[in-house]
Amino acid sequence: MPEREDIMKNSIRAAALLITLLMFPVAALSADTNRRTADARITAVTVYMDRAMTTRSATLALTKGSYVIAFENLPPLIQDDSLRIEGKGTAGVSIVGLEVKRVFLPQSNEKRIQDIDEEIRVLERRSGSLDSKKAGIASQKTFLDSIRVAWGDRISKELAVGRPTSAELLDASSFVGSGVTKAEEQSRDIDSEKKVIKEKIDALRRQRDESVGSQKKESKNVEVAVEVSRDGTVSLDLSGVVLRAGWEPLYDVRLAPDGKTVGLTFRALVRQQTGEDWKDVSLSLSTARPAAGGAPPDLSPWRVSFNRPVPPMELMAAPAPVARRAMKSSAARRDLAGGAAAKEEAVLAEYLTADINGEQSSVSFRLPRTVDIPSDGTKHSNVVAMEQFPVSLEFLAIPKLSPFVFLKSEIINRAAYPLLPGRVNVFTGTTFTGNSSMKKVAIGEKFDLFFGADDQITVKREELKQHKEAGLFGKSQMSYRYRIEVGNFRADAHTVTIRDQLPLAGDSEIKVALDEPSIKPDEIKDDGTLLWKLPLKAGEKKELTFGILLEYPKERDVTGL
Repeated sequence: MPEREDIMKNSIRAAALLITLLMFPVAALSADTNRRTADARITAVTVYMDRAMTTRSATLALTKGSYVIAFENLPPLIQDDSLRIEGKGTAGVSIVGLEVKRVFLPQSNEKRIQDIDEEIRVLERRSGSLDSKKAGIASQKTFLDSIRVAWGDRISKELAVGRPTSAELLDASSFVGSGVTKAEEQSRDIDSEKKVIKEKIDALRRQRDESVGSQKKESKNVEVAVEVSRDGTVSLDLSGVVLRAGWEPLYDVRLAPDGKTVGLTFRALVRQQTGEDWKDVSLSLSTARPAAGGAPPDLSPWRVSFNRPVPPMELMAAPAPVARRAMKSSAARRDLAGGAAAKEEAVLAEYLTADINGEQSSVSFRLPRTVDIPSDGTKHSNVVAMEQFPVSLEFLAIPKLSPFVFLKSEIINRAAYPLLPGRVNVFTGTTFTGNSSMKKVAIGEKFDLFFGADDQITVKREELKQHKEAGLFGKSQMSYRYRIEVGNFRADAHTVTIRDQLPLAGDSEIKVALDEPSIKPDEIKDDGTLLWKLPLKAGEKKELTFGILLEYPKERDVTGL
């Protein structure tokens, strides 16, 4: 009996609790009353070469308790695993967790779709009326044709008795001719108008399909759970990496009039299509490369062995496993291709920062003012830095390939940051001389830049002769002779470097030699490059000649000459 009484008491308590929950549902939803939407905006962006990290900030006044702070309408391109939250303020806040949710926002395109449908209906009615008009013109033309046929029979009969008169005949032919011509012109005009109407209808239908397809727009919400132990304010910063953004360097290099220094203006071309505009943001450009990963790849064991051919009987006895292995390998290739594509897609999302700060493995540049970068893919130019470098100049000619002499500079990168690969606009004084490209140049590294062709120094190369003869001991010989002429028409002396080359033998039986140069080269490189440095006084000309001698077996033919 006591057990039955306990059971009854517990049942009464449960029923009372259920009645309480039904009468006071607000208590069960109290967690929802502490959900706050953060009024956040993007305040800072760090741009990498193929992605960007955005930071959006919000300030809230909170009292003691538990809260869920929601950052809403984030772009779908934001990478979930890159999201980080930081907070500071007068409130005693502990960050408990972070959750990312995908949401679809309905868009009110119904009015636009209705307007497009009405435009299409009006154009279709216009097209139908033109069809009716064209049918009427076709009937008129048929009638005129019947008159022309009937008049032909009548005229042939009545001309014999002196009728009709010439005036009547002219009036009749003019009536038929002008009528047919007018009908043809009207028909062509209708066809042209119908073509224009069809193009408009097709364009409106494409717009309608796009409007229908964008009825739902995907975005992401980030919900941050916090515990507040003391009343006050808190500033939350949510950062995350987004794709479809990046920057690239652009350089303007200007040679001073005295030829002793160059001025280098370093610009950054920033573009983004992340789905949201960056307005009044603090922008940084970084040389870091997140896509390269944090560690180098591992080397797998490289094994070699003797080739052991499979006996023919084994090949014939097991065709099915071979086919299965082929299927497996092709599937593996598909998996590898998919993995490579996924990796490449991830690489397409990195960005750089700006304000010259040296870090362990990268440099960042923080722009001195806030900027606006709309999400339209347009490249926006920002000056990052300006440098002055001392320079040494020389003139370089490669007359085998070009009839011009180029002004070459040798520069040491004395900036506090590496120069990244990019396009270079080259100026001498105020004159634009052309475009070039910059390779990656480390701090303190030497590099070359060219400032275009110089018309005051000339070069000319010509082939003097070719000669082939049978040599001794079954050998054949081929000889070539060239002459190069250089002239300095500037008002001062200069040294001109001439580059030419010897062919490289691709076989040990082919012998190549430099033959009787009139001026000994200053250098002969392993790749066959010949270098002469010719000092020239003002108004002076110099000439050099050299030959190339090849020896090879008589019965063989040589290619590449």
